[in-house]
Amino acid sequence: MNNQYTGHVKWYCQNNGIGCIDIDGVSKVYINHMSFNEPGRYQLKPGQEVRLHLSGQHHGTHLATHVIPL
Repeated sequence: MNNQYTGHVKWYCQNNGIGCIDIDGVSKVYINHMSFNEPGRYQLKPGQEVRLHLSGQHHGTHLATHVIPL
């Protein structure tokens, strides 16, 4: 599964570099500081729209890759 999706940030902890994104039709998509398309720390806010790809599953949840804040 490597399609492009648009979702909204459910929560994101900048200090830990982890969070969760809501995408219609997909349960629990997790994000971490390595998920971003460009290196660096991002300040994502709840409800913010992002574009991403999904990279399989880890412990029953989807992992986000190539995340781009919109």
